[in-house]
Amino acid sequence: MVTHACNLNCSYCYESHKRNAYMTFELAKQIILKEATMIAQSERFEEIQVDFMGGEPLMNFPLIQQIVEWLKNGGIDIPWICFASTNATLLTNDIKEWLRKNKKYIVLGASYDGTGNMQAKNRGTDQFDIDLDFFHELWPDQTFQMTISKETLPFLAEGVLYVQRKGYELNASLAQGVDWTNDDAKLYRQQLSILKDEYLKDTSLRPLNRLTRFVDVFNLAPSERRQIHGCGSGLNMVTYDVDGRRYGCHMFTPIVLGENSAIGVDAVEWDKPDLMADKFCETCVLRRFCPTCPGFNYKYRGDFAKRDQRWCPLVLAEAMTACEFQVERIAMMESISSEDAEHAQTAIRAYDVLKQLDIEKSLSPYVI
Repeated sequence: MVTHACNLNCSYCYESHKRNAYMTFELAKQIILKEATMIAQSERFEEIQVDFMGGEPLMNFPLIQQIVEWLKNGGIDIPWICFASTNATLLTNDIKEWLRKNKKYIVLGASYDGTGNMQAKNRGTDQFDIDLDFFHELWPDQTFQMTISKETLPFLAEGVLYVQRKGYELNASLAQGVDWTNDDAKLYRQQLSILKDEYLKDTSLRPLNRLTRFVDVFNLAPSERRQIHGCGSGLNMVTYDVDGRRYGCHMFTPIVLGENSAIGVDAVEWDKPDLMADKFCETCVLRRFCPTCPGFNYKYRGDFAKRDQRWCPLVLAEAMTACEFQVERIAMMESISSEDAEHAQTAIRAYDVLKQLDIEKSLSPYVI
């Protein structure tokens, strides 16, 4: 966490405790040396990815620049790469030039929420004239990240297609901590269906990630109750705050939870099998498809496992539309790979279950 400061105030932001706090170069260097030594002696890991986070990490660009230059000059003896998530509004010509020279050492991932209208609704500012060409030029395989807020949901399809028809790729996710409703779920289904139909007509567009995930709902055995901890918090990653304190991921740091509520990495049994197991969800047919995050669960509901039940109808809407898209797309293909065939078979089996449910009438947990 290179800084707790940010130049924007996005409507969906979960970082409730921003302030003008910055990490120093000496501390950052000590942290990376410590982790590199651990990796060099480990049988689990061979390389390190150094993620710069905030706030807005480019608020502390001099530190990022120093760290990359130090690493380039042999700072550690293991393979490394740097990454930073950014709102992309602070890229000066000097920063761009430095990034061009160092694009093989550091990758930037930009958040971008669609049309100018959508950006303005989410960010509460007119700072949305982002140089997408620059990102695409340097890192053509890096996708932009869209957050779907309640305010921009009615424009989801328009915003996604606006970006994709400019030649860029993006992933999308629903905002957390939002009072989602059944009406939102119906609108989400409509918007995803518009995208589905466009992708079936124009196969040059890469389908949005919300429509391409495996919809694994056919294993209904109550004994299969494990809800997987797949994000790597506390296991494959650790977050160091601006003062050097360690956390399982950024969601447990003071910028998110507050100084008195932050949870250190050693306070949690990250490999505990039922860490993410919400009893409410254990019989739901969508429990393996439904996303969950221990950090968001804890921030908004005070429990690592407790999922947001307001998401349930939206997850159902997404699963239904994803099934339809995957089956219809495969049916149009003259020849298919084994992976495509597996996708189609999974979607067909899933849809046989999901067609028995109704977004308005069915209540979660969804049990057939």
